[in-house]
Amino acid sequence: MTLAGDPALSLRTDNARPVRRAETEPPVTWRRTMALTRAVALVAVCLLAAVAVGRVDLVVLAAPFAIGTALLLQRRPVRPPEARLVALDDETCAEGATAAASIVVANPEPVPITTLVTATADPWIALHTGKGDFAEALGPGVAREMRVAGRARRWGGHHLGPVHVRSIACGGLLETTVQRLPGTTVWVLPVPDWFDSAESLPFADGVTGVHRSRRGGDSGELAEVRLYQPGDRLRRIDWRTSMRTRDLYVNATLSERDTDVTLILDLQVEAGVSGGVAPAEGEPAVPGEGTPSVADLTVRAAGAVASHYALQGDRVACIEFGARGRRMRAGAGRRHAAATLRWLASIEIPNDPLPPSPEMVRRQIAGQRSLNVVFTPLLTDRALQLIAGLARAGRPVLCVDTPPPHVAPPARTHWTPYAERLWRLSRANTIMELRDLGVAVEPWQGSASLDNVLAELNRRRYR
Repeated sequence: MTLAGDPALSLRTDNARPVRRAETEPPVTWRRTMALTRAVALVAVCLLAAVAVGRVDLVVLAAPFAIGTALLLQRRPVRPPEARLVALDDETCAEGATAAASIVVANPEPVPITTLVTATADPWIALHTGKGDFAEALGPGVAREMRVAGRARRWGGHHLGPVHVRSIACGGLLETTVQRLPGTTVWVLPVPDWFDSAESLPFADGVTGVHRSRRGGDSGELAEVRLYQPGDRLRRIDWRTSMRTRDLYVNATLSERDTDVTLILDLQVEAGVSGGVAPAEGEPAVPGEGTPSVADLTVRAAGAVASHYALQGDRVACIEFGARGRRMRAGAGRRHAAATLRWLASIEIPNDPLPPSPEMVRRQIAGQRSLNVVFTPLLTDRALQLIAGLARAGRPVLCVDTPPPHVAPPARTHWTPYAERLWRLSRANTIMELRDLGVAVEPWQGSASLDNVLAELNRRRYR
């Protein structure tokens, strides 16, 4: 059976929708302003009153308005200016930096005009002018670039636009109809917290890196002192031990290799209200601005850990434990670190998400010998099932606790403080149970906050 004769692919007429014409923007044309209407009306009223009453002074009063209007309209434009949105070379910026869109306005007429640009943006982009109004004077036959910019206050994909362009000529007597530009999407990359760790990671089985492995090789990590064997390098001879024992001994070292790091982001629920980044120096402080939510803390902590290990040569992969279930392939280097921040900026938590499957996530990392770092607020049973399943499989699991300190249930009744206390006690018991399973649980506190738990994982690995 061909595709054309397949009944499953045939169109049905009972649910056919009428074809709608695509809405197109009306052409931009010149039109008169209220100033021109008032000037013409004033001249006409004065002349009619002068003829009816027979007073010459009314003609003298209307003469300046008539002469001025005629002189301004002597050189009036015919073709409207052309405005277009120019794609920027880099449509990404960091939190707290400037998110901008470039608009080019060309004046094809030999008459000077003034162009007004009014832009709107998402709430997370604070436009520099407050209301989004920008103005520029264009000379005859001149094209000029106008930059609509604002301060990006939070990571993610934010829409800068739509942009309305309107031009004025002849001293404000003529104006163009509003030209609407759709705007553009600016990706704001999260600014990761500062993270640095001097501890080695378990399962260092790569080619070359900075982590101590169980394989022998050239390194500064001493493994043992053994008898000389054919093929050993002469510079590895331990002369003190050889002189004492009258036999030739050499120093055996462990090689330094890279490893795999899998970051699992628990994005099932959002708690707390995001306040974006803190205000810059000199800006007025707004209550609540700069306070992170669970998603903010998770994204910035994951970006810090991913950037640290990717830049030192380890292979870093990211997995979303949420409704979308995205996965980013493993990679290393500066380019992969930048790609990871771009991947983190596109994270979204739906309002009514589907519950994720812990078994599916475990299958995605089943064949990897990697350190699994789970960023989770420990608010759902599915996250606990995922962490416990990885620990029971004998895999090293590092659980980074990501609830902000200010997050608390809303006060509804006088029983709310007691309920919050019971919830925190239950959460503390859950953390103790995870530690009994061999899971290292540590709250995120920035640089070197994970060294102790990484050292504990290494001791378990090499015990």
